[in-house]
Amino acid sequence: MTINLPEDLERFLRAEVQLGHFASEDEAIAAAVRLLRCQGSQQAGPTPATEPANIASTRDPLLGIMRDKADEVEEILAEAMRNREQQPWRLSSRE
Repeated sequence: MTINLPEDLERFLRAEVQLGHFASEDEAIAAAVRLLRCQGSQQAGPTPATEPANIASTRDPLLGIMRDKADEVEEILAEAMRNREQQPWRLSSRE
C-alpha cells in the first residue's frame, strides 16, 4: 500500500518517529488508523478533525475520554477525597 500525505502531515509523522514516539512510520500510520477506527465506533460527538479542542485526545485517547466524562471524573475524585478524609491512606506516627 502506498500512502501520500500532505507535506505538513508527513513532516509531523517523521518528527514523531524521530522523537521515539513510534518505532517506524508504518507503526505511526497503524496507530493513526487504529485511533480512527476507535473513534468511528464511538461516533457520539465531534471528531478531532472537526473540533480543535479535541486535538490532545488524538495523541492520548485517555485525555479525550476524561474530558468527555468530566462530571463523572469530578464525582469520583470528590468521593475519593471524602473517603480519604475518613480513612487516611497513611497512619500518623501517633497511631
